Amino acid sequence: MHLDHYLFTMTSKTKKVTEYEFTSIGPKGVIRKTIRFVLIDHNCYNLSFGEKDKDTNKISDTVNSRNNDHEMILATVAAVVDVFTLDHPYSSIYATGSTPSRTRLYRICITKYWSDITTQFTILGLQNDKWQGFTQNRSYSAFLGTRNHSKQ
Repeated sequence: MHLDHYLFTMTSKTKKVTEYEFTSIGPKGVIRKTIRFVLIDHNCYNLSFGEKDKDTNKISDTVNSRNNDHEMILATVAAVVDVFTLDHPYSSIYATGSTPSRTRLYRICITKYWSDITTQFTILGLQNDKWQGFTQNRSYSAFLGTRNHSKQ
């Protein structure tokens, strides 16, 4: 998938946590964003992103910066997932929104770019505590993506 996205850099990497940063640019100014992958199970990483508190080092994923660039931000997250999974080819990436509306936004973006995504990734959706193949326009509480090795 080749969408316009912000430039990003890896800012830290350990066995359990990898972080990338980029800058959101819009009418509200320049806002630093962090994307974090945390190992939660064997080869399964939780994906979180948002603004990092410099004092606590925690990522706030509830802030809405209203910088009118959410598509560019999500394209940047997708580009980082692509890079991360090239470095961790047999990993799964778990993602959910901090609110139901954000989870819905992720589903909408997955649907919008479905034909591009499925050339590289298999996506599952969590519904009623069961993982199933992602179906467009169906509500899910979380998503799990893994890189396709047979299609590369």
